Amino acid sequence: MRDEYDDRLWNDGREHANRGIDQLIAAIMQAFRALHRVQWASPWNESRSRDRTC
Repeated sequence: MRDEYDDRLWNDGREHANRGIDQLIAAIMQAFRALHRVQWASPWNESRSRDRTC
């Protein structure tokens, strides 16, 4: 009986920790995607390709 209770607590805690880690990794990846967009976006190329009069 005690082992079943401990096992349930262990699994619930591990599931909670894994969910937290997944959310942390998702937030980090979202930040990296935003940084990648900022790093590789070149406004001088975008305006130049649209407006050839400059």
